[in-house]
Amino acid sequence: MAIKFERTTYPGNMNAFWREPKVMPGGYAMKQTFPVGEVILRGAFVALDVDAMEAAIVKVGKVLAGGTTSAARVSKRNNLCPGDTVMKVGGDSTTTVKSVDRSNPDYDVIEVATAITGLAEGDFLQEADANSKAPKYVANAVLAADLEIRKGGLPTIDASHDAILLKAVCTPFPADWLVEGGFCLKTNPNIIIINQ
Repeated sequence: MAIKFERTTYPGNMNAFWREPKVMPGGYAMKQTFPVGEVILRGAFVALDVDAMEAAIVKVGKVLAGGTTSAARVSKRNNLCPGDTVMKVGGDSTTTVKSVDRSNPDYDVIEVATAITGLAEGDFLQEADANSKAPKYVANAVLAADLEIRKGGLPTIDASHDAILLKAVCTPFPADWLVEGGFCLKTNPNIIIINQ
């Protein structure tokens, strides 16, 4: 008689950091709005403006198999919200997010107003600037602590300028964000992304 091992999975999130990140002093005012109740997990990519003391969450997600060009299956931790303008990274057109279905534990379904031509598994969707048709924000830091959007108060971002992220846990991102042949962000070499 053979022993059969069954695997049981439980919902939850792993820490995106290897060791603790170094946090910038002071909180940064948010440039974006998110729905009340939304939780942005630590390790999300952030675009810091240190002079203005403002920051934005970089909304990006990898397209997974099984979706369509108007309702894409996208990796978790993408932080996209209804009303966001998005584009396929490397594309030349933008569209608006109609809805986001986060009910599946393995992926989110991002429904867009107009189909994205040529969108396929392995591509990336990112929040875009509708006028310039370029990514709206460029990551140069990471979120140091989970951020829950509440009804009252002033949400601020605790950003890390120096951290080691676990690639299998953090938000999937385009390979060209890294230094060529390296493992750190082009915009901040103190943000290191490794496999563990």
